[in-house]
Formats: sequence, structure tokens, C-alpha cells
Amino acid sequence: MGILRRPTIFEIATAFENGQEGEIRAAQGDGYIKTYKSLSNDEKRFAYRHPKLAYEFNSNADKARSAIEHFPNKEDGYGDAVRHCYWCALNQVSSGYNSSLAKEFGDAHENHPTNNSNAKEMDLHNNSVGYSLGNQAIINGWSEEELLNKVIDAANNGKLYMLK
Repeated sequence: MGILRRPTIFEIATAFENGQEGEIRAAQGDGYIKTYKSLSNDEKRFAYRHPKLAYEFNSNADKARSAIEHFPNKEDGYGDAVRHCYWCALNQVSSGYNSSLAKEFGDAHENHPTNNSNAKEMDLHNNSVGYSLGNQAIINGWSEEELLNKVIDAANNGKLYMLK
């Protein structure tokens, strides 16, 4: 396969399908294999159909995790709510104004079999606020920093759900 850069989810999935998991592991290490294996089946199907967006959404997840690094309650609380909202807002910006693709992937992500119903309800609500803020960011030309500040404002004004 000869991958010298970060492989896309599509490339990882194709390697699995063709029995070439060892080549990805040898070229990139176990991190990419773990990422692929952690996806729900719906997320994998999305990645097959939209490999470029799946790659961007993964990068957006990294940005959202970094943004809340010093926030409290990263598990079902304030930090988690901000992370989900910001990630989905970034995904909306990546997929375009009023595109349904960010929501399609967000729903696929929340349909993971290990997600409990209360956390799923919280995440889906916060994701939906994120899609709306992402559309506003596109209209208003907000930077990622401005978008993050709008997400934090939403959390501070009670618009995001939190379990803790």
C-alpha cells in the first residue's frame, strides 16, 4: 500500500477489507487501527461514502478535544457538552451551509451501541445546537475562535444539556 501520510478512514477500511491491516499497522502504528475499530458501523458506512469529510470530521474532533482540555466535567458535563457542540459546529462548517452531512455523521456517532440513552439524548441535543451555530458561522464568517466563544456562550446561557 505504501502509505507515507495519515491514511483516510476509507483507506483503512479498504485495507481491512483486503486483508492488509498489517501494512497500515507497519506504516502508521496501531492508532489508526484503533480509530477504525472504534467507529460504529454507521460511521464506517459514512466514511466509505464521504472519505474526505470523514477525515475533516476526525480533524475537527481533535480540535474540539483540544479546545476543552482545561474545562471541567469532560464526562457528561460542561466540557463534554461544549466539545460535542463545538465538534458538530465545525463539522457543519466543513460540510457547508444547511448540509445534512454533519448531522448524518453526528447521528451515526451517537448510535454507537455503547452509548447509554441519557448520554445519547444529551449529545444529540448539543450536536443540534452545534449544527445551528455552524450555519451561523458560515453566514457571519466567524473564525474558529469566534465559533468556540459562541458555543461557550450557549453553554453558559443554559442552551446545552449536561447530565452532571
